[in-house]
Amino acid sequence: MGLKFCNEAIMCLAQLYPPHERAPNEPNTPLQDALIKRLGPNAHPFTMEVTHLAPPSVQLVPAKKYSGAPIGTSYDVRAYAAERADEKTHRRSTVRMGIRVVQLNGTVAKPGPEAVIPPHATVEKPFLLSDGKVELEASLDKGLYCHGDPIVVNMAVHNNSSKTVRRIKVFIVQHVDVCMFSNGKFKNVVAMINNKEQCPLGPGVSLKRSYTLNPAKGATKNWIALEDSYSKSNSSLASTVVCHSQEERNVFAIYVSYYVKVKVFLGPMGGELSLKLPFTLMHSPSEQDPTTTEVTVNTESAPAPNKEDKPETQELEESKPNLDDINT
Repeated sequence: MGLKFCNEAIMCLAQLYPPHERAPNEPNTPLQDALIKRLGPNAHPFTMEVTHLAPPSVQLVPAKKYSGAPIGTSYDVRAYAAERADEKTHRRSTVRMGIRVVQLNGTVAKPGPEAVIPPHATVEKPFLLSDGKVELEASLDKGLYCHGDPIVVNMAVHNNSSKTVRRIKVFIVQHVDVCMFSNGKFKNVVAMINNKEQCPLGPGVSLKRSYTLNPAKGATKNWIALEDSYSKSNSSLASTVVCHSQEERNVFAIYVSYYVKVKVFLGPMGGELSLKLPFTLMHSPSEQDPTTTEVTVNTESAPAPNKEDKPETQELEESKPNLDDINT
């Protein structure tokens, strides 16, 4: 149909030659001095800074085989030559370099992993036709994780009822919110443990146990958010993209959040009991921050799915509409 679901926004702009009269006079970095010495007098160093509200780079990967243009939020630096400042740029006179914007621990409104309170939750389920209740308690070892860190879930089940605990399920969910669409929300399980050991738990029995999960890209039924191209085998999951307030919500952003969900199954008549433990997944502060030269943000997204939002248990099991033909 010739439709292109792409929006572009210029994050910052600078005139390199001739130097603008209002351009700040900043000293060159050692790397810039080395490049000028190597490239000669026609090299023009520059420095650009992007607002902290710029969303990090995120790529959406479809569940099925896809050969179209990348979908997500990407950045590149573009340099072009023109005779006038308002002249329209042409492809023949423009060069571009793709880069990534990565959100580090220090960009979150928390001083560090030590100050993040580990999430903890407790729920209980009473029964109308019988006495007693089932209590579920769970917590994480910390609230902020770096990529590659194992996530330790501490769980305790107290069966003070006449029911029987049949099974315990612990899994990590990645929630993706594409701001461009009102119903562009996806959920994927990125790690799961389905435990039947020490089950069933009869009346009056308690169980305390720890589970270790490692979130990673795997086979999914919905679109999953990664930090790099879906064509690379070692692409990591996207970091948590935080939105501090509704006023700062960026229409170009793809917000990503994670939480651990613990489910206790009590059989056909007893139902189930569950709780959520949200956490933050970020890069280590020791990594180099590559966010000093981003210029243009390209947000390419698939058409908004027409399927109405369903309960979480259904979203985790049902696939989203086929979006493979977005570029046709």
